[in-house]
Amino acid sequence: MLLTLLQCAIYLLVRQANRQHALAQIQSSLRTGARIFEKLIEQRDQQITTAAAILSRDHAFQEAFAGADQDRETTLSALASLRGRIRADAVLIASLDKELLFDTRRPQLHSVPFPFPKLIEKAETNDATYAFVVLDRELYAIAVAPLLAPDPIAWLCPMFRIDDDFAREIKVYTNLEITFLNGADLFGTTLPNRRAITQMLRNRVLPPKQVIDLRLVREIFVSYVVPLPGENARPIALLQRSLDKELAPYFRLERTYLGLALLGLAVSVILGVWIARGVSRPVLELASGAREIAAGNYNHRVKLKQEDEIGSLAASFNQMSAGLAERDRVRDLLGKVVSPAIASELLRKKVTLGGEQREVTVLFSDLRNFTRMSEALGPEEMLAILNHYFTRMAGIVEKHGGVVDKYVGDALMALFGAPVASADDADRALRAALEMCTALDELNQQWHRRGLPTVGIGIGINTGVVVAGNMGSEKRLNYTVIGDGVNLASRLEELTKTPDYESRVIVSGATLAKAKEKYRTRRLGEVAVKGKQIQTEIFALLG
Repeated sequence: MLLTLLQCAIYLLVRQANRQHALAQIQSSLRTGARIFEKLIEQRDQQITTAAAILSRDHAFQEAFAGADQDRETTLSALASLRGRIRADAVLIASLDKELLFDTRRPQLHSVPFPFPKLIEKAETNDATYAFVVLDRELYAIAVAPLLAPDPIAWLCPMFRIDDDFAREIKVYTNLEITFLNGADLFGTTLPNRRAITQMLRNRVLPPKQVIDLRLVREIFVSYVVPLPGENARPIALLQRSLDKELAPYFRLERTYLGLALLGLAVSVILGVWIARGVSRPVLELASGAREIAAGNYNHRVKLKQEDEIGSLAASFNQMSAGLAERDRVRDLLGKVVSPAIASELLRKKVTLGGEQREVTVLFSDLRNFTRMSEALGPEEMLAILNHYFTRMAGIVEKHGGVVDKYVGDALMALFGAPVASADDADRALRAALEMCTALDELNQQWHRRGLPTVGIGIGINTGVVVAGNMGSEKRLNYTVIGDGVNLASRLEELTKTPDYESRVIVSGATLAKAKEKYRTRRLGEVAVKGKQIQTEIFALLG
């Protein structure tokens, strides 16, 4: 992209520089051509004036003119011969009184006022004069010189038409396009389309001796206006050079540069795409691998065989994946050894010995008559049934937001409020206990159909402030809770064995006080924790 912008900027700068250089060259050529043109007109003036002076002294013509009154035809024939000698387009003779005597264009015209009396007045002062005049809608260069015999007896006026041929003759020396104008009237030009020139200049004021731009059809001409000495008009010469033709070599250069730039851009694009694919493919592969990792697929590996920075990144990515997979295996294993919530707590924090005081609802459960069942089973079958029972009970505990702290024989200890506390921990524990009883009834039905003995369950629940944390040695520890609240929950579980209570679930008054929902209970009395004097009110949980 930057290369493209740079190439575009260079192209525009080169284009602008070429145009400015071409304009400067054209303007310089126009001014030089104008000086050459003015010099040529001056030389032409001198040539015509000199030719007129030579003719005015021609002895044979003087004799013919002397007999003009008797033989006009002879004088006109001599005048035509003189016109041919100097290659004039017309020759006029005027009397000293400014009366037209002869006109080679119209031989029958005579004894009328001379059309350019002011030129005769200038010639009387300067012996000869030169100017551009418009006669019969044509532009002429005219010289006025006295016809001497030996004193002036008339005025000799050779005239040269300004037309396309004259313009082309001047172009040979100036190398410029030339157009002769008088207002909107065009007399001679080197350009092919005369009608387009007339339309271009219609109602257009051309400032003298200034460079201007004129558009002719689809072509722009840089033009320079040269005023001509006129008698009865204000003729000008319009010197021009085509800007498009002047820029043609630069346009070819620009097209060449543009072609090379486009070729370079195409090569750059191809190389860019090739390099981008070489870079984007492994990057996309890494991005796909990252999505797989985010989805939990830690066994995903990025297969990139590149010995560069991206290859090193892929190797590091695979090492990270392996580390995450190992950590996931550790987490999974830890979650099987301890509750997932405890496992998360252990992984989240730095594992250190010690604990904190927090309010926890503790649930103890124990099987009744399990010994009788175990006597009827082999060790493997007994272990399978026990594992099936614990799986069902642990699922219920976790379903209600509790964590299994430990298994002891056929007993289970669960916590509600540690390591993660909820506002309704007491309710969660109570609902879990009721569902555990229902689940055991379903399991007993399954065992009964298999011909196995049935078992009972005893559950004790208490809520109190305990110490929760990592306990054990620095090399081996266990997240658990200790305190009077734990002891009381264990004591309540043991009380379910008392026949007088006739209850599978006994809860403390503290737990019912913390519960936000209503439950069916039956008051059982008061008990004291071993070693404590304070009595605790207990209840049978019925539903």
